[in-house]
Amino acid sequence: MNSKLLNKNKAHRQTVARVLNALKPQWVLDICCGDGWLPKALTQAAVVDGIDFYEKAPLGYTYFETADFNKGIPDAFGQYDAVICCEAMGYLQNPGLFLQSVRLHLKPGATFVLSLPNPNYAGARLNHLIQGFPRSYSGFAQNSTAESHMPWLALGLFQLWLLLGLNGFANIQVHEVDEKKPRRQSERLIGWLIKGYARKKMKSAPSAAVAELWRQAQTDQVVYGRQLVVSATLS
Repeated sequence: MNSKLLNKNKAHRQTVARVLNALKPQWVLDICCGDGWLPKALTQAAVVDGIDFYEKAPLGYTYFETADFNKGIPDAFGQYDAVICCEAMGYLQNPGLFLQSVRLHLKPGATFVLSLPNPNYAGARLNHLIQGFPRSYSGFAQNSTAESHMPWLALGLFQLWLLLGLNGFANIQVHEVDEKKPRRQSERLIGWLIKGYARKKMKSAPSAAVAELWRQAQTDQVVYGRQLVVSATLS
């Protein structure tokens, strides 16, 4: 893999690539493809198509369109073995509509992989109490036009579990990202409380699916990690 494209500042890319390389898809759609890192990260030859709203067509993509994800995936794109969406869902105004569109462009049993900032890691929960909204990667500047980086919607594990399930996805899994967990020792006490609560909820869960949700909610990646990489299969 290209170490410059998969650097420590973008550790989620390493995880997304690892998930895809295990799946060995032949046809992939990269939503919000940005600088076009994905084709070079795949260990097996695959056709990779791309969509982005702000960037031009990168090298290595068979087909590319400039499109607004809020309106869903354009009809010109086909059905894929895997679809990925890195660092974009939190900026969408219509995440449910977007997931319905993703579903239409996946083959039966195919996989959707997404990454986004984790709004509910231990330190962010304390910060939320102070500022009144989840921690964002950028401050509020204006709300009249969309920008490539702006305050993002707080889509954490629980919101994604609900949205993905309601839109026909199953086998929802959180994947490990290579980052320091916890980043600060002060987060350990908050993390201990979070894990204790999640253990109690798992024991009283009304179904195996809910129990699995609370099991994943106890993992260091969810409790301490700044990034979430989640995969789900089309049921």
